[in-house]
Amino acid sequence: MQVHNSYFSAFVKSTGTEHVFPLALNNLQIAEKIQNYPPAWYFIYLFLLIGILAWIRIYYGNILTQTLQASVNFKLASKMFNNNSQLQNQLDGVLYLYYFLSVAFLLYHIELKTGFFPYGLQGGLLFLFNFALLSSVFLGKVVLHNIAGILFNRVRLVREYLYNMFIFNKLAGLVALPLVFLLVYTESLTQEILFWITVVVLSSLVVMRVIRAVIYSYRKEVLIFYMFLYLCALEITPLVLLYRWLEGIL
Repeated sequence: MQVHNSYFSAFVKSTGTEHVFPLALNNLQIAEKIQNYPPAWYFIYLFLLIGILAWIRIYYGNILTQTLQASVNFKLASKMFNNNSQLQNQLDGVLYLYYFLSVAFLLYHIELKTGFFPYGLQGGLLFLFNFALLSSVFLGKVVLHNIAGILFNRVRLVREYLYNMFIFNKLAGLVALPLVFLLVYTESLTQEILFWITVVVLSSLVVMRVIRAVIYSYRKEVLIFYMFLYLCALEITPLVLLYRWLEGIL
């Protein structure tokens, strides 16, 4: 064995491959760094989102602050719904679009992190899929709830409920920006911690949404039993079916 090792060492020295091995290792490390470095379009996209947020803050000012406060203040949310000002409607439309843009990118990064690629989609196609999915779910809820409101002659009640629920969509869009920015530009343990913080934050928004639904049913004197049936029929069941569809089961 020692003889063979000596022959191998002599061969390496004679061929000069002892210089090739470190060179190959260096090239591999450089390739890994390039591969791990976020693509340039990440920075451009996040920069545009920051610019849009700055424009919203400057142009809408106090109304944006009230929208954020409405997520924890039921009376303020009802007041804003009843006022229905043109400026408020404009801000709502902009924040809904911002929700699609920022949360779609956050989902895209979470999918990369977890290795979950619906129907094998990757890159820009996966991001566009997320954007289309969020938009479809949002519009689908609007249509289904309005149909239910017409059938039961509760159109205004249903629209006010939707307004209260969509407050958390707008809040999620604003919260997603700093979370995804930190996730993209951190590494190793810090990124892992931030990932779980993101999961906790998103879960907290879902819990806040459920609490608001319970408060709304109580304030509007809707029986808890009917509210439970409603949540199962128009909130929980569609999400379960959607998840099964993303897994390719349906």
